[in-house]
Amino acid sequence: MEWTARSASAGQRKYRGRDDSMRIGAFWPYSRTLLPSHEIARRNPDVLDLDNHVQFAQALEAIGADFALIADGYAPGSEASSRTGFQDPSTNATILSVPLFLATTHLGIVSTMHTTFLHPVVIARLGAHLDWISGGRWGWNIVNGFRDHEAKLFGLEKKIDDYALAQEAVDIARELWQRTPDAVHYQGQHFKVDGKMRRPVPQTLPLLVSAAASARGRAFAAANCDYLFTSALTNEIVSDTARDLGELAAKAGRDRPPQIIVLADVVIRDTPGEARQLYADLAGSTDEEAQKTWASHLSKIGDARPNSADLMNLVGTPAEVAEQIVELYRHGNGRGLAMRMLLWGAQEAQRLAPVLADLKKAGVWTPPSTRDYCW
Repeated sequence: MEWTARSASAGQRKYRGRDDSMRIGAFWPYSRTLLPSHEIARRNPDVLDLDNHVQFAQALEAIGADFALIADGYAPGSEASSRTGFQDPSTNATILSVPLFLATTHLGIVSTMHTTFLHPVVIARLGAHLDWISGGRWGWNIVNGFRDHEAKLFGLEKKIDDYALAQEAVDIARELWQRTPDAVHYQGQHFKVDGKMRRPVPQTLPLLVSAAASARGRAFAAANCDYLFTSALTNEIVSDTARDLGELAAKAGRDRPPQIIVLADVVIRDTPGEARQLYADLAGSTDEEAQKTWASHLSKIGDARPNSADLMNLVGTPAEVAEQIVELYRHGNGRGLAMRMLLWGAQEAQRLAPVLADLKKAGVWTPPSTRDYCW
């Protein structure tokens, strides 16, 4: 595939829009399959072929998607997981962001960096360059750690789920990102910083997001973040989460809580019943041994999600999926959607075009071009 890289200043900087339009984006396919399934892996593009990612990003931007969220990790869950192509091999969220930014003009990209494994100066330095390269389209998905087996890769006995550490990392990054000639002098429990960071620094603070679900994680997100990604399974849980965030944000002295972005499986086909059957077949194709290992890792996370292995699913014809999204929006609190596409690629992204057209007619979504491409 041939594609032309955009310059770092080609895109218009994203700002924080506070309109009522939904924000629609994609949970990025950072490995060949997002479930431990040989069948899904067989049907998906090669995750290590960069052209596949570029085509997917360009297709998403062309239909009007706002953003992409790229998760990340360091260690495979098990040999069984690796055999299915589940999370191994996988792309690095920070590095993959660069070619995607250069291949697009307005798409926002949120990349994951772990406060446990990366020093905040490193995060700030990388983030400042991603902001520069993208013309202000970069966001940071703030993650502590996720699994014990990943922590052990770094010589730790178990994962560190320390939001005091994460808060120090965010505070340091923010100070380093300020456009000021002064040096940063910071002494915390976990980090010490004394000096200046080389420029560039962001013109405005980058977007901060979190996918935390525990009580401590929600409090952290309410105090710091612009978006909270949630795997809530029902509209009622989304409403409860929004109410909780509002109370926590007020306690933290913020005028507005983070906007909620619901993570959902999305499968779209033109024929009634076809998508539902396909989704059932794909979800039922998981490798038993790999799924068992993955479930055991999730059970150790200790968060408050009703079932960490499950997501809300939006499955059907374009009209049916649009109707489900409208219901989520009109329930009052689902202001955004991050779509996990079990089958991904440019062709799958294009299936979303009629869905977005229906959302526009329903008045719950407006194309990014009509709102200056704001977050």
